[in-house]
Amino acid sequence: MRRLLAFVLVASASFLASGCSGVDAEKAQGILDQSTAAMADVKSVSFAMRMWTSGAPGGDDFTMLIKGGGYQKGKRAGDAYASLSSSDAGIGSMTVVVHGGLMYVKAGGRWASVPVPANQAAATPLAGFDLTGYVKDVRVEEGLTVNGEPMDKITGVIDTAAAVEGLLALGGTGAPGLGEAKHFLGDIRAVLYVSKATHLPMRTLVDMPIDVLGQKIVFRVDLVLTGVNERVAIPSVG
Repeated sequence: MRRLLAFVLVASASFLASGCSGVDAEKAQGILDQSTAAMADVKSVSFAMRMWTSGAPGGDDFTMLIKGGGYQKGKRAGDAYASLSSSDAGIGSMTVVVHGGLMYVKAGGRWASVPVPANQAAATPLAGFDLTGYVKDVRVEEGLTVNGEPMDKITGVIDTAAAVEGLLALGGTGAPGLGEAKHFLGDIRAVLYVSKATHLPMRTLVDMPIDVLGQKIVFRVDLVLTGVNERVAIPSVG
């Protein structure tokens, strides 16, 4: 969970690309600097996420719902969970809990445990990869009202093909077929809503078009923070 939220901020911060300039890029820089600082002070967070596709051949789109949360500071720092369910019968439902240095996974009604990787950076494939050089556009809309709360909206477009080339240049990614991905992945469009009151990234939307045999499918993500510095109801294991 912690790495998920960290990745959201990193992806969002990519809108501040050195390749982008102008008033909007400068505004985005300031907003996201504040957001990064605000997230660093958060003790606990809960989230809800929806991932789905649209435009699949034969209407074979899928939807996956994920909810979870965890603690970043305090006595329970590191404790977290995520529960997912999918419209695809082949995926079904699953719950993952991290507690006491172990990761517990419940699938098919049974719990199993595995050690949490000690090297968190190594466990995150994109750790250390800088997206900032691959942003083609950035736009900022200030002072919007979303569900009664003032927010700033940052929209960015990432050159996916160039980013894939950048990953390949790093070497050792260990991702089979990564080089071919640039031929069927379209540019990623991401939108981030940041609270003007708390400076927290309250909602992130991502669209990634994919060309499958000449047909365009869009993979979408909608991530919302549902609770901050509140008790997180982590499921009991066993």
